[in-house]
Amino acid sequence: MIPLLISITDVKEAPWLYIIGAFVTIFIISGSLFFAYHAYQRSKELNMDSSLIKKTIVSSISFSVLPSIGIFIGVITMSGFLGIPLPWIRLSVLGALHYELMAADLAVEGVNALNLTVENFVTIAFTMTIAIIWGSLFTLFLFKKYQAKVVDKATTKEGRSFGPLLFQGVFIGLISAYFGDAFSRIFGYNARAIVDGVYSDEIVTKTTVVPLIVFVVSFATMAGLDYLVTTKKMKWLENFQLSFSMLIGMSVAVLLGMGGIY
Repeated sequence: MIPLLISITDVKEAPWLYIIGAFVTIFIISGSLFFAYHAYQRSKELNMDSSLIKKTIVSSISFSVLPSIGIFIGVITMSGFLGIPLPWIRLSVLGALHYELMAADLAVEGVNALNLTVENFVTIAFTMTIAIIWGSLFTLFLFKKYQAKVVDKATTKEGRSFGPLLFQGVFIGLISAYFGDAFSRIFGYNARAIVDGVYSDEIVTKTTVVPLIVFVVSFATMAGLDYLVTTKKMKWLENFQLSFSMLIGMSVAVLLGMGGIY
């Protein structure tokens, strides 16, 4: 049992969590600089064209900075619920806002910033860190064998590869699941009633069009950017499509909320 003297604010804004966040960030940046330096040295050994090296560096920086905007927004979004350090630590390594919110909701369904307890926070932190680490460990220790036995055979067999089709099918299935959830909420979904700013045990049925509007706007934005990349040859947009689509979709959700549409 965690002592009652410890408040949730003391835990989620604890200095030692900030220290861990700084350590993780320094470790990630140091690792990136280490591999960038050795990649540059290797390109020189191979006598690669300097213009190609410059183009690769610029593309890599763009591909790193733009997605970071969405990650930064994710940290800000989750900080109201979980404080700054935990989202900072989690999104500095691997993860995305929608996956982390889903994990937090599965860990402690119905809990919000007003009724969050220390026990809830520990459960969420465990789910977002320790419990989710197995995918990375699987990739680290077993992916080479998995690639040799499944992925390589799926992508190279006599030019009749079904690998791309397999991955596209999985991705479309994932998107369809999100779309189905957004579309179904037009007709109603169950949620806990909020009484005095706190979720109660009463279940009420609500309807909303916001998720569907955000989905359609994000989809249209991605389609429009893809048109500019493929048809108008604006290749510099290629690395920014996902980030721009996320930002515009999230902005639409914020504007709808400011207009009283939830």
